[in-house]
Amino acid sequence: MKSLLILVLCFEVVSGCNAASAKASLCPGQQYVDVLVADPPTTKQICEAAALAVDFLCQFGIRPKRSIQIEVIEEQIAHSGYSAYGSYDSKNDRIRLMSFAAIHAQIRNPQMYGEPLDVVHYIGVIAHEVAHAVVQHNLHTKLVSPVPQEYLAYATQFAVLPVERRNRIVKKMNVTAWESGDVISDIYLGFEPGKFAAKSYLHLIQMPDPNPFIAILLNAKWYYVYVP
Repeated sequence: MKSLLILVLCFEVVSGCNAASAKASLCPGQQYVDVLVADPPTTKQICEAAALAVDFLCQFGIRPKRSIQIEVIEEQIAHSGYSAYGSYDSKNDRIRLMSFAAIHAQIRNPQMYGEPLDVVHYIGVIAHEVAHAVVQHNLHTKLVSPVPQEYLAYATQFAVLPVERRNRIVKKMNVTAWESGDVISDIYLGFEPGKFAAKSYLHLIQMPDPNPFIAILLNAKWYYVYVP
């Protein structure tokens, strides 16, 4: 399921869809997150996941700077010939997110990291896409590679998982954190998205001071990032 994993959590630079018929609900206590959906329980779930993502990134000085719209849809999201669970449109600061019910109705055996996609992983999907938006707000250069954003988006996704679930997935990936001299590349991301995710999370949380490396990510101008 490697190809599916890398594409169900995607970053797109495309035009957003028209959601005029959906009512926007501002998440309580979050002045930057609007949810376009008519289902109150789903809105609550999305707002809670968004708050987890924002809180995690804020500790590194990465904060949302403008409104982020999260549009819940019932159809599959096409991306490079695959179906995605969610996508972020950087031009309009809008996330398109398949509803949990739609994912299970339209995608056979949806998975995440080799596990069935349950509510816990769905929260991780939301956090991943919100992280894309927040990171985009803080970039100091136009990225030519998805690596810097995916590093932070996957790290955020792992961070919001319950400890036991996260530890189980890290153990399954059987990797260690990125080390000094490593090259974090889009090639590795494409071939081993699960391992890329685990290595990025471990690397971020194990650094005594991650801020200098985060500055490298936000200023990256190449198709890869060297680990100092």
